[in-house]
Amino acid sequence: MKNTILFDSYDSFMKEEKLAYDYRLNPDNELVPEFFRDFKYPISAWPVILTEKLTNELERVTIELPRLLKEVPELYFKNDPKRIADFFFDGDVQIAEFFLLCVQKKTPVSSRLDLTYTKDGFKVLEVNVGSSIGGMEFQNFESLMEDMHKELAGTNGVEYTARQTQNIYIKFIVDQIKATGNEINIFLLGKADTDKTWQEIERKFYNDLLDEELAGSHKQGAVFIDTKESLKFQNNALYYKGKEIHCVITPDANLTGMTPDLFRALLMDKVYFPDHLANICTGNKRSLALLRRLAHAVAFTAAENELILKNVPWTEIVEETDVIYKGISQPLLPLLAKNKDEFVVKLSDGMQGEDVYIGKFLSEEEWKNALETVVSGGKYVAQEFCDSVDLLAPDDANVWTPHKLVWGAFGFGDRYGGVWVRMSSLKNTSGAINSAKGAVEAIVYEAHPKAKAHVLMI
Repeated sequence: MKNTILFDSYDSFMKEEKLAYDYRLNPDNELVPEFFRDFKYPISAWPVILTEKLTNELERVTIELPRLLKEVPELYFKNDPKRIADFFFDGDVQIAEFFLLCVQKKTPVSSRLDLTYTKDGFKVLEVNVGSSIGGMEFQNFESLMEDMHKELAGTNGVEYTARQTQNIYIKFIVDQIKATGNEINIFLLGKADTDKTWQEIERKFYNDLLDEELAGSHKQGAVFIDTKESLKFQNNALYYKGKEIHCVITPDANLTGMTPDLFRALLMDKVYFPDHLANICTGNKRSLALLRRLAHAVAFTAAENELILKNVPWTEIVEETDVIYKGISQPLLPLLAKNKDEFVVKLSDGMQGEDVYIGKFLSEEEWKNALETVVSGGKYVAQEFCDSVDLLAPDDANVWTPHKLVWGAFGFGDRYGGVWVRMSSLKNTSGAINSAKGAVEAIVYEAHPKAKAHVLMI
């Protein structure tokens, strides 16, 4: 039975007695680290179990797409500061020049692709870039999940694994740090008005990950948290209260901008800072439209062009222009107005489902008002609506019913970091599926056939 979140593993996991399980985990359990016992979003008591084929497809697009997006400034804008300024920075050429300096450094960064799984495979809805990307924390609930589902220890010749996303992430960060000594110090950017108790919890969480990564090595490290103004560039390095800082992370997506000290350290390769200006291109939804234009112009290899056009749905920048849709050239705005069920319109740098208008879930009047909002201001993209495959999962009444899923796949430079799922019952969804709007989150395991024993022939 493959139309469930268990995919090919349904028969191995589904037992009569399990039908009585609650639909969600109870995180208030000794198997869950104390830091996560007050987790505010519901977590499915059932895992999502991916086949090798789906895992491989996710891995490829998660690594390749952010890399290709980084080529947009050169291939589409020819690295022209004026064109880049007009497109991304409201005409500010100085910011565009700083942006190009960051682009040319080709710094590996973290990303999370949000995708939907359709009958034609995975489709990329947006790309989130930098150190403020949620969903990495689910390895902290795996002990509880595995205590409930003993099958995860391996059954019927199949091995089940869940990628340790947080550990892959911290290893990636440590590998980017160019420290000459035996000390690695990481700095978390915080706000002056943030609760100090919470900041200490956050600092300790990152510090524990760093200690685990450095255990057994000849290096030691520490994590600090404070405002960006407390960082000072002196003696050819970035310092915080006398301690040299090798990496700066921005856990809060609402923190913006760099101080001159941090920017200088970045340009001189004295600090790893994954939230630099170049991410504005990689994470902007309008760049997906530009990427598709480049693919149609055969700007990449045949395999890369094919990946872009297969995995990125039809996406266009909302403006008064003609577009080609299903092979026909026609004005964009009338096309959107007449075919609301076929399109989604979203703010190019919006987050958490805000400023997203899904025509299929709006009335004619609501769609008309949405398009008027879009045209009157802001930078929006129109994207073809990609209906996800319905997968059965338990709802809040503990009945296995059709759900819509959004997949959050992590990439750290050229490393795949696994995937996290948000899902909403078909009877409840209003189109946008995210945790802030009530979606249930799920832990993903990968199913692999156990390696057969090799016979040594003499």
